[in-house]
Amino acid sequence: MEVINDCLCPGANGSCRLATPVKRSSAIAMARFYRGPRLSVTRSLGFASYVSLVIFFCSFCFPVHAATLKADAGPFVPNANEFASAVVMVPNTKQILYSFKPDLPRVPASLTKLAGALAWVKRGALPYNRVVRMSSADEVGGGRLRLAVGSRMTFRDLWYSSITASANNAAMALGRAYPGGMKAYLTRMNSVVRTVGAKSTHYNDAAGMDPKNITTARDMALIAQAAFSYPDIRLPAQTSKYGFAVLGTATRKTITNTNKLLTNDSDVWVMAGKTGYLEESQYNIAVRLRPILADGTTDPRKDVLVVVLGAPTKDGSFSAAKRLAQWAWENNQF
Repeated sequence: MEVINDCLCPGANGSCRLATPVKRSSAIAMARFYRGPRLSVTRSLGFASYVSLVIFFCSFCFPVHAATLKADAGPFVPNANEFASAVVMVPNTKQILYSFKPDLPRVPASLTKLAGALAWVKRGALPYNRVVRMSSADEVGGGRLRLAVGSRMTFRDLWYSSITASANNAAMALGRAYPGGMKAYLTRMNSVVRTVGAKSTHYNDAAGMDPKNITTARDMALIAQAAFSYPDIRLPAQTSKYGFAVLGTATRKTITNTNKLLTNDSDVWVMAGKTGYLEESQYNIAVRLRPILADGTTDPRKDVLVVVLGAPTKDGSFSAAKRLAQWAWENNQF
């Protein structure tokens, strides 16, 4: 079994954990069904796409109101050195429920990949069946797919490898494949985040490896909210595992999501999420969460988008995001 940072590649069929507001027992049964070895990736993705679209549009079936603090609400008190900055936002209204140094300049690391995804989806339909050949220019270090230069992959497989597993060489290949090449891609990434209100963000590379990339927690909340509103981004951002074959070879890969709130936490329901790490940034996460109620159902009216930047440990970034979401649910009337 081959482990490359957050990319897990044993070579079996992949599966999806769906962000579906059903009872937990049903969700567990569904997850087991998706992980069945006889189910093809194509079939699971087709059904997952359908379910994801249904759930997404059902989120708009409820009136949109501003969240209000409960009379007995208490403030969120960060632990010592828990994070450098953070924001909790209501996605549908962009209302900020909590912020800590929201405009502090920070390095986004692999959260950068959400801007690249936005650049692609805003062009229109994604060329999922397009074949892209891996290049030496894609090898920028960090978490990556262990593939030889010249390997051929579909756009879909690169897309999932970039968003689900945060593979840097996949993100670079997506940038090269953009009309006009990498220069046009970076220009579009920077312009598209400005259109969603991110005024203090700038990118110099497609993978997030450049420590000169800059953002803020407030900007990242707006970027993530915009990105997760697209099913083409939300689905890989809520997929726990994804399998694919390297074209023209017998090699199969399975990649695992870098977000442990999705893969290893039964207390919250992840609608979509993205992680990032560099030594200069420490641990970052942008995640849309939904509460799981006592009866095992979920409440789409209480979705929150949490951004944590600069947590000193990986597990600390996940626990901070979860604590912030739970504080929001316990202390606000939605």
